Amino acid sequence: MTDPAPAPAPATSRLGRLLRRAKWPLLIAWLALAALATSFAANLDEVLRDDSAAYLPSGFESSEVARLAEPDPEHPDAETALVVHSREDGAGLTVEDRRAVEADLAAVAGAPVEGAGAPGPVRLSDDGRAALFPVVVQPAEAGDDTVDEAVAALRSLLAERERPAGLTARVAGEAALGVDNSGGDVDTPLLLTSMAIVAALLLLTYRSPVLWLVPLFAALVAVLTARGVAYGLAEAGLAVTELSSAILIVLVFGTATDYALLLLNRYREELAQVTDRHEAMAEALRRTTPAILASAGTVIAGLLCLLVADLAGLRGLGPVAAAGVAVAMPAMLTLLPALLLCGGRWLLWPRAPRPGRPAGTDRHRLWGAVGRAVVRRPRRYALLVTAGLALAVWGLTGLRVSADPVDKVPPGAESVAGQEVLAAHFPDGVAAPLTVVLPPGADDDLLERAGRVVADDARVAGVSAGDEVAGRPTLRVELAVDPYGNEAGSAVDTLRAELAEVSDGVLVGGMPAVQQDYRDAALADTKRIVPLVLLAVTLVLALLLRSLVAPLVLMAANVLSFAASLGLATLVFTHVLGFGGVAADLFVYIFVFLVALGVDYTIFLMERIREERRQVPNTEAVRRGVTATGGVITAAGLVLAGTFAALGQIPDVTVAEVGIAVAIGVLVDTLLVRSLQVPAFVTLLGDRTWWPGRRG
Repeated sequence: MTDPAPAPAPATSRLGRLLRRAKWPLLIAWLALAALATSFAANLDEVLRDDSAAYLPSGFESSEVARLAEPDPEHPDAETALVVHSREDGAGLTVEDRRAVEADLAAVAGAPVEGAGAPGPVRLSDDGRAALFPVVVQPAEAGDDTVDEAVAALRSLLAERERPAGLTARVAGEAALGVDNSGGDVDTPLLLTSMAIVAALLLLTYRSPVLWLVPLFAALVAVLTARGVAYGLAEAGLAVTELSSAILIVLVFGTATDYALLLLNRYREELAQVTDRHEAMAEALRRTTPAILASAGTVIAGLLCLLVADLAGLRGLGPVAAAGVAVAMPAMLTLLPALLLCGGRWLLWPRAPRPGRPAGTDRHRLWGAVGRAVVRRPRRYALLVTAGLALAVWGLTGLRVSADPVDKVPPGAESVAGQEVLAAHFPDGVAAPLTVVLPPGADDDLLERAGRVVADDARVAGVSAGDEVAGRPTLRVELAVDPYGNEAGSAVDTLRAELAEVSDGVLVGGMPAVQQDYRDAALADTKRIVPLVLLAVTLVLALLLRSLVAPLVLMAANVLSFAASLGLATLVFTHVLGFGGVAADLFVYIFVFLVALGVDYTIFLMERIREERRQVPNTEAVRRGVTATGGVITAAGLVLAGTFAALGQIPDVTVAEVGIAVAIGVLVDTLLVRSLQVPAFVTLLGDRTWWPGRRG
């Protein structure tokens, strides 16, 4: 069946005349704004937060202990590196080995390592197969490179020293894990990687030597402007973390390019109908703006739901990412048209559409065939895709939540190998002790009673007096169980309850307590955020589609797609990349991005179907919608998946997991849900899809 040729756009229209007059002022205004924003964005790294206060949940004992230990965010608490010695064959340390360990201790003590204090005494494991000594590193100020440089200096020093054959020395502990978990300045390589991915996909999409530069340049302007806005939010007091900065880059690049592809696709269609490029752009804007506004509104609404989170890093990400999308959307609706109109029709060479050249929906042969197949056998495609996604959900059985910082570090890192030695030969809690902080003015009697209560717990390996925190006495508690396992969490809860009976104001903190509280906060955040995101996205869809049935169908498909994507991602994490358990808050990050971004492509499709439905029956409207949007939505999905996949290069395993999972989810949405499942269900439901709305 051949689609009727659309009527030509009016010779002149108000929007067309406005575009003719405003294109150059718009272009100049955006360039000036980008230049101003870039001057602020250059200082963004200076205000990024990566201290504990930027991530810890508020209102928990571990947060209060961290605040007492680090009262001034500009002068963070010290971190400890552990120099671990062991033999490669696992045998016991010889007398010569122990002398070498003492020699390494003396060498570290005499080396000028900036920020590092005098190393502690050597501690031999009970089985005699490993030894360690601690080195405390004190950063000068928040965000400096003291810890990174100190760990690098220690590793360099130890690598140059001679020791008996088979004896290895590794730097592990909190400080080393943090260094191996951080890639330093990742924003610049992430920006370049995203640009390369977008450029390659645009070249493949348009096969034009010039056109690909236009959306790429517009997206780059949007990214630079958004980073300037992020700097303003940080200066206003919002906790903008390194994670937020990284996600902002890929999110703005991906969404901006998506909106550009949608507008460009419609602009090309209209150029085949009218001679005046200004009128073609005016019609393209009229047709695509509602979908782009709804798409951006959906993502912004979903991201702002993060404001209810207890986790500070999660709560801070919401406004930063939402501001980025709020910049990307107007940039693609104003800057991109200005660039295309100022450049002229030649930008589309060698495939510049002109009146008389067929540019109807049937021209897209592949997606025309897909559209015809789906509407011919909708039940088959609905069942096959739904069953396939349900099968992929099975991968979630291998998902394991972990609070262990080792699982956030890439496998094979030196600190991971060092932690394995510690776990094999020392008490479980030696590398991650608990800190019990007594109330101000506590005397020796109270300290002794608190120590007895702690020591009586079978899950405690040892108790000793610790360094004072904010003038308050402390106890250092080493656990006899995995400090990040369920038993440690139970021990923290028990100790808090029992110490509360000893005295008011006793606090239990330290890394095991932080992770326990973090896990509890992430679970509570999930219970609050997930329903809010579902409600917000459903409302936006209902307003856009003017229907109550369609949003429910789309959200059901979206939730199934999310579960299937996370199941597939879990298989990749476990069996391909060799990652351990995932962080407790990973679920929230992936859910928000997949639900908010995944529904974008369905919005583009459904808005086109609704437009076609004004002229033809529902089944034919579905066929035309799939045919007309298939190519552009697939290209947009590949761009967004590619930009998020770029996060996989970051050493922080959690960030890499978010990027990989979102990339997988976007591909599932693009290639299966939007292409086959949703069109099949809309065909089966017929006009009931649009209830209570009526055909225009």
